[in-house]
Amino acid sequence: FGSSLLHTGAPRRAVVVRLRPASGAMSIAGGLAGKGREPGREPGRAGPEPELEDHVSQHLICPISHRIMDLPVISPGGHTYDRDSILEWLSRRAVDPLSLTPLTAASLYPNRALQNEIAEQLESLATQATAVGETRLAEAARMKLKSVQVAKALAQTQATLLVEAGLLDKLINDCACWATWWGILAWEQVLVFTTSFGALLCLGVDAVSSVRARTGAASAGMARQPNLLSTFIKLAMSPTVAPPQHWQSLGRLTVLALRGMLILPAVPICLALTLGSVLSLTRFAQRCSDTRAAELERAAQSRWFVRTLHVCNAVTGISSFGLFMQLYKDCIVRSRR
Repeated sequence: FGSSLLHTGAPRRAVVVRLRPASGAMSIAGGLAGKGREPGREPGRAGPEPELEDHVSQHLICPISHRIMDLPVISPGGHTYDRDSILEWLSRRAVDPLSLTPLTAASLYPNRALQNEIAEQLESLATQATAVGETRLAEAARMKLKSVQVAKALAQTQATLLVEAGLLDKLINDCACWATWWGILAWEQVLVFTTSFGALLCLGVDAVSSVRARTGAASAGMARQPNLLSTFIKLAMSPTVAPPQHWQSLGRLTVLALRGMLILPAVPICLALTLGSVLSLTRFAQRCSDTRAAELERAAQSRWFVRTLHVCNAVTGISSFGLFMQLYKDCIVRSRR
């Protein structure tokens, strides 16, 4: 092996990286034929451990460990290393061993083409070694091939877990965004409804009726009228309360429109909250807290959302006034009887 001295820039300190000669790919069959058998040793009999690295292409060997790579990964600089070896190196120094440029584990990517080539050469080596009677070499090649396959399967499993974790985070983030945007819409409709002209008129009529009832200025029939504001809220927000049967289509449509604006936004909010809590309650709550300010800003800058909000506000306000008119009309009719 040759060795090259790579200076790190620190005074009187250097890092020695032992590299194999960058020779071309060695023919497996030629390597076996050239080495031959040791004199006096029968095929398959115990002897020195065979060196697989002498029978494969040199670019399949890790420049750090000088062994055939189990899971080759490539750096941004184009250098390929065995994953375990480079991770151990990076735990001590966060630089590329060959170029000495800054390097992190996150910037390493699997070299799938080289991994397939390693498996092909090991399989071919095992076949050719068996054919010429090199049993120990064939067994070593098969064991190394199995190690490469196990490392590949483990890496694929880890990648799948990372993808699933990424999908889970994305789904939790989407649930937090849905809950925030629909929450804005629902809260805006509640504010419009409670401060609408219809709600204020109901409150005013109830206040006048209460004062008249206490002073005795109201008639007995008027004093027995139900609370207008409570009826107004029940019809608007309770799906179980049916409109009076004598109301015509316009009155019923008013109630349906008002319920749609107040109740329907709660459905996606409940779905988003439920799904986010089931996936991960802690992460979902943290995500909602982290993204609330950003999502409020996004909603305020979204033209289509602002326009939708204005339309819903208009429908809620008009429907509230229409509902008040229907209720007040019924009160007038009952007071005249």
